[in-house]
Amino acid sequence: MVGRPTRESLGMDRIETGRLLLRPFQETDGPAYRAIRLKPGVTRFLPSHTEDPGEAARRADATVAAFREAWVRDGYGPWAVVERAAGRLVGHLGLRRLPERGETELLFLIDPGAQGRGYATEGGRAALTCGFGRLALPEVAAFALPGNAASIAVLERLGMRRRPGLVRAFGLEVLRYEMRAGEFQPIGEASAPSCGGSSQ
Repeated sequence: MVGRPTRESLGMDRIETGRLLLRPFQETDGPAYRAIRLKPGVTRFLPSHTEDPGEAARRADATVAAFREAWVRDGYGPWAVVERAAGRLVGHLGLRRLPERGETELLFLIDPGAQGRGYATEGGRAALTCGFGRLALPEVAAFALPGNAASIAVLERLGMRRRPGLVRAFGLEVLRYEMRAGEFQPIGEASAPSCGGSSQ
């Protein structure tokens, strides 16, 4: 893209899927998001994983701040994932620009209590729809540790292709998945958002 877009110009700040509200994080989301990340095992596959509760809470707050900053800096970033029916925050999901790598990644983390319902796949389809539609990205990447079977399954359900071998990213040896523009095929109501404007 030419120039630096604003959040308003991209119209991606509030997206609704069949069951989810995807919106930028707010300062008031801190306690709920911190509680999710402090649950046992939630961050074990993340570069920011730590067993120290105090440090885990600090890193959770830093993550919210970084996600909020991404929206200001890039005009898009990871969303807070909210269950529409209950109004409950259940994690993060979305697209994040990686300037050091010159690309954009898809990332997600869902509360263990909300896993197994297909939220990551539903939100992932919405994110890819926005990425290849509104953002006109040439490619979206995703990274997963080899032992992270749940995330790998989501990426494969989304139709992302695994690159052979391991790559170095975020200080870890990880699997790289990727999808190029034109390869994504939205399926079903969960992937319906056009990202042409905010839903109010």
